[in-house]
Amino acid sequence: MAKNEHPSLDNQKLNCLNMQFPFALDITFPGDLEYIPAIRKFVAEILQVSSFSPRFAYRSEIIVDEICNNAVVYGCHSENAEISLSSRVGSDNIEFIIKDQGGTRENITRLKKAVTTDAAEKDESINQEGLGLEIVRMLSERMDVVIDENNLTSVHIVRKREDERNKI
Repeated sequence: MAKNEHPSLDNQKLNCLNMQFPFALDITFPGDLEYIPAIRKFVAEILQVSSFSPRFAYRSEIIVDEICNNAVVYGCHSENAEISLSSRVGSDNIEFIIKDQGGTRENITRLKKAVTTDAAEKDESINQEGLGLEIVRMLSERMDVVIDENNLTSVHIVRKREDERNKI
């Protein structure tokens, strides 16, 4: 049994931090790309301390990077714009909800097209622009995007723990 698969180690690590599954992490940060590296590293480290594999933590870090970058680039158009990242960590999964203040009408149209059009049907320009969302979709069990009447965008992602014993 690998070190991170031992149940008592899971409980010891979490107890040191006074954390029990499920637990939530809520982060609000300015709409600035410079904050994203620290946020994605923080999420990856929390997952590793919670006895998820380094592989799971790294792939989750990729998801956080992609969705936060999209939120900043396409959803922040004022100097005081903020991004909200909520994470709920369970014993066998993590859920992310990222919210931004909404993008321009053009960005919202591109986002809707990227999430509703099958990758095989997309033209080349959409395929290149939507590549980050395709990566997130590949690494996730589920991805939902909600855009409200004020163009506020919310992305919900569910990622389940990989069964390391079945991997070669």
